[in-house]
Amino acid sequence: MIWYVVTDSQENYRQYAGAFCHHKFTLERLAHDCCLMLHYKQVNRRLLSETCPWAICHSGGSALYDSYDVLEDKAYGECIRRWDIPQIGFCGGSQILATKLGSTIGPMRALRDGEADHNPGYHPGQLKEWGVYPVRIVRRDPLFNGLDGTLHVQEYHSWEVKDLGRDLVLLASSEHCRVQAFVQRERLLYGTQFHPEQSHDNYPDGFKVLLNFFRLARRCRAK
Repeated sequence: MIWYVVTDSQENYRQYAGAFCHHKFTLERLAHDCCLMLHYKQVNRRLLSETCPWAICHSGGSALYDSYDVLEDKAYGECIRRWDIPQIGFCGGSQILATKLGSTIGPMRALRDGEADHNPGYHPGQLKEWGVYPVRIVRRDPLFNGLDGTLHVQEYHSWEVKDLGRDLVLLASSEHCRVQAFVQRERLLYGTQFHPEQSHDNYPDGFKVLLNFFRLARRCRAK
């Protein structure tokens, strides 16, 4: 079994349950195993011991971090910092992992004169990556096995990781967002600013990233 932890607010968890379920089914298909979807408030050691996941995926989200307590939740923070289980975070989930591991996050810069707002209804006036973007690999890693130097992946964010914690290694960047992927030095823990779980057949690079992650996680479990 794997876990898919929804990092969004409880209100958004209920409102967008259909979309999160769709991502869950994608993860199940790629992992070739069942996936337990749960809200971060449900994460605890008892559930860990009962279900024994071999990988944990952390979702993105659209709620502002100062409107709910995901960054302060102690049980969820322990999962990220101390549990020796392969983990990967997507978009907002990646930012949360990075924050718990000593990084700083914040909004991308304001739009400059003449720059288009690709989604005026979401943080208007703010630079966003919204759609399919090229992401350049800056450090080779098994997460990118079988992929060229540039990925084409789905992006939907206006915040980013500003500075990585000292135990995190930068793996990929884009034109407007330096931290597109990272890995922790001593653990199988990854973050991707892009959304590999929202890939599709026209742009399958994100699927390949997830397949690589699940292969790495299975090898880790077999040791």
